[in-house]
Amino acid sequence: MFAGELRADVERVLGIAFEVTDDGRDPAGGYRFRFENDDLSVHVFVDDPEEGWPLDKVPAYAVPISRSEQVATWELAEKLYDGLDALGAYLLIAFEKGGTPVAANFDVGDDW
Repeated sequence: MFAGELRADVERVLGIAFEVTDDGRDPAGGYRFRFENDDLSVHVFVDDPEEGWPLDKVPAYAVPISRSEQVATWELAEKLYDGLDALGAYLLIAFEKGGTPVAANFDVGDDW
């Protein structure tokens, strides 16, 4: 199951454990995983897969937020991106807060 694999990979990369009831299945569809502590907040949303080009339907996204004075949110996001990219199992795009892509591990083109 894609959602479970992604959840486990995010947990390993960031050294966290999501609070999961059942298998994380959301009654509205897809999967939702959440971790909160004094230092960070991480939410992962995984939609049910659809066929098509990756950007036609983004199957998952993660929102890491640092609450620490020692680690900036961009550093946490970069750690997650680099860790997932090193696995070689995911097509990744990192976006700035305003929605501009800042990194991708595949050619996203110039249509932004």
